[in-house]
Amino acid sequence: MLTDEEKLWQVWGQAGSLYDFWAASKNINYYLLFVLYTLDGQKAMTQKKICNSTGLTKQTVNNVIRSLKKEGYVILSPGTGDKREKQVSFTEEGASYARELLAPLKELEHRVLQIMGSDRVQQMVDSITLYNTVFEKEMTRRLENK
Repeated sequence: MLTDEEKLWQVWGQAGSLYDFWAASKNINYYLLFVLYTLDGQKAMTQKKICNSTGLTKQTVNNVIRSLKKEGYVILSPGTGDKREKQVSFTEEGASYARELLAPLKELEHRVLQIMGSDRVQQMVDSITLYNTVFEKEMTRRLENK
């Protein structure tokens, strides 16, 4: 019998595997999918903000952004505050590429959430939000006590 912790790891792992499988079916990798998804609909974001939104490492995000820049899909502009921190934004071609790639995934997600129903979706969002809040609080407390 699995513990609650093991069940949680298992379902998060399964969700990640499903997105990885979807990305592979489109001949892209999981990390590229997450960066495109995060940038989609945004005017510009720093790499740090992309890292915080996706949970990906700085190096991974940097590698994806470099690849996208090389393909002509993104441009880097000086930040408004710290000039060393670059703002990442899509070129027209990049925005079109992302929309074309992400539209079927977003349609799939929309359909799944419709099937689940808004009450269950709200419960899921509330539960994950609560988990993240409590986890961060407890982790911070333990780290400060060491």
